[in-house]
Amino acid sequence: MNRRIQKRFFKITMLCFTPFMVVNAIAQEKRRVLEEVIVTAQKQEQSLIDVPASVSVIDGKAMAENAALDAQDMVAYTPNVKYVDSNSVPTFTIRGFGTPAQGRHIEPSAALVIDGVSYGRTTFTADGVYDVERVEVLRGPQGPLFGKNTVAGVLNFTTKPADAEWGGYINVAAGSLNEKRVDAALSFPIIPERLGARIAIRDRYRESNIYNTTTDEEGTLFDQFAGRFKLLWDVSDDVVLGLDYFEAEAETVSTPYQIVGATDRAIEEWRKHDPRVDREADGNQSIQGGSSNRESESLTFRYLHALGELAFFDDFNAEITANRSKITSPAELDTDFSPIFFSTLTTLPTDRYEQTSVEIRFDGRTGAPFGWGTGLDLMFGVLHYQFENGSTQRSVLQLDQLDDLLRAGSAGLPRGSEDAAARALLAAEGSVEGQGDTLFIEGAVQVDSKANSVFLQGDWHFTDTLNATLGLRYTSERKQASTYSLNDSVVIANAVAGAENFTETYDKTENDLSPKLAISWEPVEDFRLFASVAQAFKSGGMSGPVVAPVDLTYRPEEAFSKEIGIKSYLFDRSLQLNLTVYETQYTDLQIFAYNGSQLTTLNADDATGRGVELDFTWLPPLPILSVSGSIGYTEATYDSFPCAPGIAGADVADNPPGCGTQRMNPGGLLPMDPGGLLPVRGDVRQDLTGAQVQYAPVWTASLTPTVRLPIGEHWGLLLGLDIQYEDEFFQNIDNDPVSLQDARTTVNFRMGLAQRNGNWRFILNAKNLTRESHSVVFNDLPSNPGNYAAAVLTDEPLVSLDIRYSFGADAASIGGD
Repeated sequence: MNRRIQKRFFKITMLCFTPFMVVNAIAQEKRRVLEEVIVTAQKQEQSLIDVPASVSVIDGKAMAENAALDAQDMVAYTPNVKYVDSNSVPTFTIRGFGTPAQGRHIEPSAALVIDGVSYGRTTFTADGVYDVERVEVLRGPQGPLFGKNTVAGVLNFTTKPADAEWGGYINVAAGSLNEKRVDAALSFPIIPERLGARIAIRDRYRESNIYNTTTDEEGTLFDQFAGRFKLLWDVSDDVVLGLDYFEAEAETVSTPYQIVGATDRAIEEWRKHDPRVDREADGNQSIQGGSSNRESESLTFRYLHALGELAFFDDFNAEITANRSKITSPAELDTDFSPIFFSTLTTLPTDRYEQTSVEIRFDGRTGAPFGWGTGLDLMFGVLHYQFENGSTQRSVLQLDQLDDLLRAGSAGLPRGSEDAAARALLAAEGSVEGQGDTLFIEGAVQVDSKANSVFLQGDWHFTDTLNATLGLRYTSERKQASTYSLNDSVVIANAVAGAENFTETYDKTENDLSPKLAISWEPVEDFRLFASVAQAFKSGGMSGPVVAPVDLTYRPEEAFSKEIGIKSYLFDRSLQLNLTVYETQYTDLQIFAYNGSQLTTLNADDATGRGVELDFTWLPPLPILSVSGSIGYTEATYDSFPCAPGIAGADVADNPPGCGTQRMNPGGLLPMDPGGLLPVRGDVRQDLTGAQVQYAPVWTASLTPTVRLPIGEHWGLLLGLDIQYEDEFFQNIDNDPVSLQDARTTVNFRMGLAQRNGNWRFILNAKNLTRESHSVVFNDLPSNPGNYAAAVLTDEPLVSLDIRYSFGADAASIGGD
């Protein structure tokens, strides 16, 4: 750890402890006591304080009070975590590294786990995260227990289980942007005390507050219905069977892209097609629309057997978890991001992802090795994981719009030459303007992966207060892929879109060994220190679909982390405080780049993330008040990235030495350019060594004071405030200054009326009272430098009213206010 991080660690520690120490000295009366937090961060139930890792937890009671029904709302209270729901491909980063926006076919860097199943696409977050009992955020590599694709960490969601007793709830809500939402669940017995079931549904609709002035239609952010069914059967005192199934359908009308920057030349031409086009995000969009639909389903079978004493184990258990899941997601997108109706991309017939996994796991307690200590908790098992990912897409080019596209600046032609170039290009295709001719560019990718792994983790208890955790996972994965691009164009598809006809295949087997070592020491009761090192990996593969054989394959990525931290309950358990300082080194970091024609996965050489994170929950002497909060500091930078993608419009002559041997920016190819009218642009590159990583705000913080006032014997008033800060960060891989998202402070307020027994609850939520605007996806357009499009979320405050009725165990879990 460098000295600067150590100094910040000390300052943050003193800053956070001081107010609690002052209040502790003033108040002498008996304090309220925080309940123990139980987690499954190590695939078994244990107290949060006993987990030697940086973990944050949000439980169902807090979610109900905050009306936090989406993953984005749930993780907003955790340090160094950024989650953005872009609907089709959610983006989450942990400590500055994670899954990129628009990453349709890239495996995640922060793993998504729902009810013990690891999902290979973040899209399942939008479809499977509801009726949630608890969410755990595990920061840093988690390779030994959770396997590949955990180089940044894990988001571990646990939904409410089936129950053989009656219970449930219904939550109806209405709010801004014509939002309508219904969440409901019902647990019921099939065989009393033996076989129980649970049904949960979500139905929601909300507009995007974006009006498309080109197509004259309102945008829909989401229109979704999802349902889950669970069974839990206590076959005997020793055997439990479980069955989980969920499915979802979602539809988005138009995309949330808006023009956020444009040249005078582009604006002049675009306004011929749409007089209301603007160069700034103002709630209107001027593109040819688009849409996306998604269907997903997941089926999981579980078998648990408590075997008791077996061989040298005192308490031995076996568990089998088998899952089959799939997603289909047809979509349509205006790929020139303008009111000119030139190019439209559709998926044919659809994007498709299917996965199958089977994990067999054993755990038990035995005597300490060599008699050194009080015992050893051992977990070991095997995992088979395979997926198939296929996508075919077709772009249609409207040749009658070619001259308009060139006049707007595409291909970088000098003013006055566009019409001559358009006529020459059309002639080469055997076409003339006005004939209504079209060209197509079709591409596809098919990826098949099979991975097998064996893992082992032991918690060695040297004494009642000193433990060591040793973990190891060996993984072997074979990935086969094929991709192609085909077009019927002589010149234009290449000159304007950079497209080439090609076919490529990929077949590679990768082996990885991911270890973990952690030491945990409790010098005094409820105050635990830990230190750990861990490693994880993410496999390489093939990009696609793409239109040209540029940056087709990418190498595997590895992460190695070092952490030291504190887990504690202080002041008679009225304060829970967790603090971690860390450093993670990435080798062959996988990044995602859009070059104006295609999305590809590249490798940066090396990167490092260093920082500090703290979260706390405090019950002060004032009995009506509780306070929680978090602070995160991250320095996420490229250690070596000498040939990073360059900023659109840069001169290839300024490339760093040895960079730019492949054409990435599609300005045209001279051998296919009739008359030499199109300028030559090379593969623009820059040196980003030492620069900030994309989507990596340096500071994040949250503060959530909550007041609960009794009203009579049966009711209570809830008043809550959320203050959330996020530092500035780059949204584009090239660190274009235009893509810099400004720092923002978001303030949310909620007021609720709740029965103390948990039955009725009324919550009025007002979010984004500070009117902060931000975008979730940002694209510069290298084929038309100076123009930018982004998916911008509304800056309007969003107000909603949730009315919830709970009964049975669901009421008990949120009652007691």
